[in-house]
Amino acid sequence: MDKREAANPAICVEEFLAYYHKAWDRKAFKALDSLYFRYPEVACLAFNASYIESKIDPADAGCRACHPVTIDSTRMTERRVMDMVAYLLCQERAPAKYRDRLHNQISFTEVFNYILSRYQRDYDREELWKKFFLSFGELQEALQARHIGNLMELEYYAAEYFDPYVI
Repeated sequence: MDKREAANPAICVEEFLAYYHKAWDRKAFKALDSLYFRYPEVACLAFNASYIESKIDPADAGCRACHPVTIDSTRMTERRVMDMVAYLLCQERAPAKYRDRLHNQISFTEVFNYILSRYQRDYDREELWKKFFLSFGELQEALQARHIGNLMELEYYAAEYFDPYVI
């Protein structure tokens, strides 16, 4: 093992891309050079189009969609959840109070979005249903009025609601 390997712990492609885009956005060119110098093998993978294409999940495209709930995905991103709230309230966008509650009370895992080159939250489905949709009185009333009994049904009906808006 050479000195460079000992001084630089290994990072994964996802971390490299996240650091790279932060440095690029801040115009920190010394940081970009440092990344390339420290992790040349990871840099090669990070900028290999076929490698990145093989890692992309269909949910990554949700960032480009006007209404991510219309995309066939298992991820529960913030925008996807807010689409479901908007559907229940018969609105185009969900009010901010729901976003605040989602951020503060629902557990999530961080997943890497290869299109955005950053980590994003994937909210726990069970907690979303029990601690979010069933805990707000107006959301619970809307669910009961529409005879929606679980999160999968809600996803389906919200996607149908927003489908005409998809280009």
